[in-house]
Amino acid sequence: MFLTVTDAAKQKLAKYLTADKQIILDLDDGVGKFSKVGSCALNLSYRLLVIDADEDISEDYSGELDSTVGKLHIKPYSTQYLDTDMRLDVNPRLNTLGLFSESEQMDSNVNIVDITKEMNI
Repeated sequence: MFLTVTDAAKQKLAKYLTADKQIILDLDDGVGKFSKVGSCALNLSYRLLVIDADEDISEDYSGELDSTVGKLHIKPYSTQYLDTDMRLDVNPRLNTLGLFSESEQMDSNVNIVDITKEMNI
């Protein structure tokens, strides 16, 4: 599996693509230490979680997804919902991130959630 992050999406992510941070492509299903409530809807909901590089996420997010911005962490079972080639792009009209497969829009509003220590001070 591979995620192409478009240039427009890279611009939105630029301040998070640093050595002191790691990024999770999180299927927001209520599972994991960063999920409080999962979506009860039949559609999939994703978000990008920005965490400190030293945060231990091995229990819930041990999977990895290759991308044009490096490896992203994922829940191993969430790969069943992902396609071989995906794209993270910006909707220019709404300025939101969307996750797309070759055949469909998987999530039209992928939020960036910064939960690094510096944000919690």
